[in-house]
This record gives sequence, C-alpha cells and structure tokens, in this order.
Amino acid sequence: MTLNAKFLKIKKGFSNQNFMATLGAKIKESDPGKCTIILPFHSKLTQQHGLFHGGTIAAIADNAAGFAAYSLMMENYQPLTIEFKINFLSTANGEKLITEADILKAGKSIFHARSDVFCVSQTRKTLVASALVTVKATKAISEI
Repeated sequence: MTLNAKFLKIKKGFSNQNFMATLGAKIKESDPGKCTIILPFHSKLTQQHGLFHGGTIAAIADNAAGFAAYSLMMENYQPLTIEFKINFLSTANGEKLITEADILKAGKSIFHARSDVFCVSQTRKTLVASALVTVKATKAISEI
C-alpha cells in the first residue's frame, strides 16, 4: 500500500470517529509510525478554571497513538488501546493542543507508543502531557 493510500485509510478511520468530531480535533499528518492531531481551543473543552480538561488531553493522546499504530498495521486490522498511562506536566492554557505520537516498538500485534501533548499559546509551545500507550491490532469488524 502506498503512503498516500495509507494516509487516506487513516483519514477515513479518523473521520468515522464521532467523538473526535465532537471535540473538533483534526488529523494533521500521519507518516508510518507517527501521527499528529490538532485540537483548537473551545470553552466546552475546559475544566472549571478555563484550562483544557485533562480528559480532553488524554483523549487526543490516546487517539494519536492509536492512529500511529494503525499506520503500521496489516490490512484488515484496527487499533484497540489495551493500556494507557498519562503524566500531566503543566497546565494547558492556550489556543490549541498539538499531539505528536510515535511508535516506540512495533510488533506483529502489539504496538508501544508515546504521545506528547503540547499547548500552543501565541508563539510558545509547551509540553503539557506525555502518555505511554499500548495498542493491539485487532481484526477489523463491521460497523455496529
């Protein structure tokens, strides 16, 4: 499968996720073993202090890792997170979040990834969270 065909497959999979659309997240790029997701600020994504909510940050960290793994999976397989750990390193107060995920180790069915989440405020890009994610390649299923 060509790189362009793989990216189209990833974009299609991403567009089928209603939760990401609800958040307003967009997939920026996806090279083999990598994925970048951008999430613009919206007040509906904040906690009581007006900062990006930790659940929002965790959701895009998990999703970026899943799609980084998906880019390396055999045909007819889809990603399923089986373990997830996140460290919040700083408050997330800015115009958008950028999540950059990389596969640390790719096996036949298990993928280990790291997702770093940055908050962008004017010209400053601050690392606000880092997640380690284990993703399993599962046989593709029909939509429910």
